[in-house]
Amino acid sequence: MTAQEFKVLALHLEAIAPHVPERWGAIQNDKSDAKINMFRYASFEALEIALKPFDDGVKTYFKKRWFLWKCAQCDEYLFYKHTDVLKNPDRKDQNWDFEFFGEKRLQFDLKGTVIPKAIKQRLNPTESPSAEAIINFFYTKQSRGIRDNIQNRLFVIHCPFGRASDNLLRVNFQAKALIYSQYIHAVKHHDNYPFFVYKSKLVDILYLNEQTDGTVCYEFAALDRN
Repeated sequence: MTAQEFKVLALHLEAIAPHVPERWGAIQNDKSDAKINMFRYASFEALEIALKPFDDGVKTYFKKRWFLWKCAQCDEYLFYKHTDVLKNPDRKDQNWDFEFFGEKRLQFDLKGTVIPKAIKQRLNPTESPSAEAIINFFYTKQSRGIRDNIQNRLFVIHCPFGRASDNLLRVNFQAKALIYSQYIHAVKHHDNYPFFVYKSKLVDILYLNEQTDGTVCYEFAALDRN
């Protein structure tokens, strides 16, 4: 993705975010994914036209999934646009999205997500989940099929304040650009950055916390635990 392509896509996603369903309406699986080739559609409008023959459940599923896929592309760009970060040159390779500082051990798969409902339901209103609990959940409960690969991962967890949906926080690319730059700087300039380790793989969580005034603050879980 070029800088101009990012700009166009980011503006498109910001415009449609209020109209994207709050929930998926279904669990992601190969059977649902086979109904249409979502990756053929460059715009939300083109996707909507392709979905006309389907029922509301299928429409909801693909609208949300397409939106999250495109947001993920923008998030990845905000990392690999930095000279210190290499984009995976093989677009078909699902093992990693980008590599920090020319070090193969720092090849990461990026996952944008929210705090899992199964964990959130067990917490008191003022209680924060442990990073270890979240990491274990994502690796054991949300990896199926081709996604069973265990790889280094960065989880970007969106924590919207007072919103029914995380869509608007997902497209706050201005805030994300600054936060991701800070993360790259922290990893580069911290001697032996203290990543979490899951089955020998390196893991970290970037919390994006939306405030009452709409600003976004952040926490780097591995670094901030020390």
